[in-house]
Amino acid sequence: QPDAQLGDYRYKDLNGDGHLTDADKTMIGNVNPDYVFGITNHVTFGRFDFSALIQGVHGNNILNANRLQFLALNGFGGNIPLESYRNAFDPVTNPNGKYPMVTTNRVGVGRFSDAFVEDGSYIRLKNVQLGYELPPRVVPGAQSARVYVSAINLLTSTDYTGYDPEVSAFSTTAMRGVDLGSYPQSRLVSFGMTLTF
Repeated sequence: QPDAQLGDYRYKDLNGDGHLTDADKTMIGNVNPDYVFGITNHVTFGRFDFSALIQGVHGNNILNANRLQFLALNGFGGNIPLESYRNAFDPVTNPNGKYPMVTTNRVGVGRFSDAFVEDGSYIRLKNVQLGYELPPRVVPGAQSARVYVSAINLLTSTDYTGYDPEVSAFSTTAMRGVDLGSYPQSRLVSFGMTLTF
């Protein structure tokens, strides 16, 4: 492949003409999930109430462009993750390295490839709330009073290696399925009280 150096990624010549060209490009992922699912409930027991929302997707792909940028090292002198550094190819100390050799001034290694396309399936405890209806007359003048604790994005189960499987580049819907420059969703726990007068 043109401009390849020892320890670079190897790209496949898909059309078999002996050259890596635009003719070797192919579809390597789909941002659309096979299915989207969710379940919600609301349960009351005496003065307690509980609600939860579990949601997720299955069968979509994400281009982890953040990882691509970290590993390309196109002469920018940037940092790389420690795991990538420790497991990088080196002809002497690590000939079976998982990642490309650590160097700068590479040419053509920042190509999109299946090395950066990951399964974006996940299941997430998106919202959970536990409340308690206070007995009458606890809050003077109130008809009812309820205290609660609520949590958002409490748990996520995914094989995706990026920050958050619910991604779009730069937090815009124009680039769904591309993880680049997106801020992950916050985990939020809040406490509150609802009063009715």
